[in-house]
Amino acid sequence: MQPSCNIYQRARNAKGLTQERAAEFLGISPRSLADYEAGVRFPPDKVATQMVDIYDSQLLAVQHLRQSAALAYGVIPDVPDLCLSQAVLNLIDCVYTFADNQMDRQLIEIARDGIISEEERPRFDHIMEQISNITSAAFALMCSHRDRRD
Repeated sequence: MQPSCNIYQRARNAKGLTQERAAEFLGISPRSLADYEAGVRFPPDKVATQMVDIYDSQLLAVQHLRQSAALAYGVIPDVPDLCLSQAVLNLIDCVYTFADNQMDRQLIEIARDGIISEEERPRFDHIMEQISNITSAAFALMCSHRDRRD
């Protein structure tokens, strides 16, 4: 699966590295890195793991997984690139929306008998969409740019 956007270049640029310097850290040729960033070739997981570490980007890990495995794409939500404060606010807003609309109670009501009826299906699908939004927001917080005081 080829990258639909240049996640590798964005992560490298965010770290402030040139292609040459990043390739040196990664132990690959600048040409290979350029090919990965241009979508000509897909980086192997080993190289992507090194990029995550060197670029200090958990978001890159999530994006690489979604793009490298069809199974992961269907399970791991799309994760927005947010700063810490935006990610916190987004997550809290999603959780409050879920709670304010009593979707937890609705989900219990639907699932109680272990069957999702035709009448319940639209409501269940809407609840699952909201859970997906919460999951995406939680991933965004885990991957957010935060000042690290090491």
